[in-house]
Amino acid sequence: MFIEDGKGHGNNVEVNNTNQMAVVAEIHELQHHESVNNGRVYQAWGEVDAANGTVNVLYLENEDTDKEICISYMRIEAIDVAGLPQAGSYFQLGFDNTYTSGGDPVTPVNMNRGSANVANVSCYKNNPTLGGDFVEFDRWYPDGEGKMMIYNKHGSIIIPKNKSITIRFIHDAAVGKAYARITFFYIEN
Repeated sequence: MFIEDGKGHGNNVEVNNTNQMAVVAEIHELQHHESVNNGRVYQAWGEVDAANGTVNVLYLENEDTDKEICISYMRIEAIDVAGLPQAGSYFQLGFDNTYTSGGDPVTPVNMNRGSANVANVSCYKNNPTLGGDFVEFDRWYPDGEGKMMIYNKHGSIIIPKNKSITIRFIHDAAVGKAYARITFFYIEN
């Protein structure tokens, strides 16, 4: 059997008696593929002093007109936060907040250092004021041992244009820090 490659060339392939084609395949993470081939994988991180109440650790909104954000990994950690674990101290991950004011702007870093692409996002750390609805999709209660929670989402979280993701920390004492990082890449709409 002969298969054309779409460029006027092709190769013969072997098909066995169970109709399976003999192939050599390359398998790697989708974010690796996007970084190598398109230079569009980014990381953004933030931290904030833990405070009595709710603090917004990291906010990320997609402002790209052509592409959706695909989130592959997230990391969160409570650092030197007193009194953990407890029922009243936890991280919340959610959608649909809107940026109002404050916080510190974050410029996501392109993981392909040979690429000049920049992320077209609105991103803030250090407790920006947020409005709109918060639609919680996960929660994590830190154990007080300084362990980092790693979410390997395999690209299952998609953020369309003008939509956002927020990581926030709820605590009842003003001691320690809350940290968050998001790794994301762009996909076509």
